[in-house]
Amino acid sequence: MALAVASLAATPALAVETDVGLGGVFAYSVSQHDGDSTGKDTDAENNGSFLRVDASASDTDRGIKAFVVYERGFDRFNSASANNEQDDFVREFYAGVSGRYGTLSYGRMSTFYKQAGQKIDPFYDTSIAGFNGQFSNEGAGYGLSNLTNAFTSNTVAYQAPTLVPGLTLRGSVYLNDNGEAQAVGGANDDDDFGVGAAYENADLGFAVGVEYLDINSVVTPTAGATANTIFGVNKPVTSEAVRVYGGYKIEKLSLGASFEQIDVEDEADPRQYMMLSATYALLPDIRVAATYGLLKDVVPNAAANPNGIDGDGFAVGAFYDIIENLTGYVAARSVSLDAGDDISTVAAGLSYAFGTDLN
Repeated sequence: MALAVASLAATPALAVETDVGLGGVFAYSVSQHDGDSTGKDTDAENNGSFLRVDASASDTDRGIKAFVVYERGFDRFNSASANNEQDDFVREFYAGVSGRYGTLSYGRMSTFYKQAGQKIDPFYDTSIAGFNGQFSNEGAGYGLSNLTNAFTSNTVAYQAPTLVPGLTLRGSVYLNDNGEAQAVGGANDDDDFGVGAAYENADLGFAVGVEYLDINSVVTPTAGATANTIFGVNKPVTSEAVRVYGGYKIEKLSLGASFEQIDVEDEADPRQYMMLSATYALLPDIRVAATYGLLKDVVPNAAANPNGIDGDGFAVGAFYDIIENLTGYVAARSVSLDAGDDISTVAAGLSYAFGTDLN
């Protein structure tokens, strides 16, 4: 007995480190939107504010980390929000494990496809957003597709370990909630898939990547099907999407580009999206930014509108770091649609990012 006790006492304790953090962003703005078809409107809007909790436990000896993330958005005052869930809503809620064999996550989160586009847009989640050229108080700007918005449930995401310096490989499956009972009336119970690769060379200041989505799930609300696995919106038909993107940074200047092609079943031509962006640091606490967006063959309903939302547009703005974590901005956007609608938006806002360790 004494030997057993001594042996147990000599067994080293597991080197487990835990960490819990609380953070988020509060962002608000005042804007004026003026369109040929919509008229003039002045709004005060919340711009994608959220509260986030991160918790993790790490076994430092074996190099394994388990984690969980819960992020809740606050859209209570957003009359123009594209998020149609009641008041506040869960943006992300997922858990996973990472180690020498990569990172595996499951839950509700942003797709890799979305994240790649979000990095290109310096005005993401401001009141000059709106992927279709119309007003939106959050999300992607003109030049990025709607697949750069929203959050996706039932995601199984895997990112491979870095075997080649700078190279990242990843893949994901988006599980369809619908069973055979709901796969009627045009809906189905197929799953969606995604793969991607990115390469970054920090010494040369550039990064390039490609993301692919195979969207097989089809939802018709009348069939009693759910829309939580198809990138935030009902998809009446299947489609394939490819994004090629890149960035380059030299001293104070950062450049970005995103090119998308979305091949939607039964549409004559693939939808094409392009966004070019530039950000320049005038001073340590002042940045100026600009984007140019171009849409071609984005015609969801050719019978109703043969020009769809095709057109081009540009945005310009300046960001000022007032104090640590508090940033103010002024920005303007102009979009000219081939359908004959010219749309302009000006906005001024504040964003405060906060975070604290709860350990």
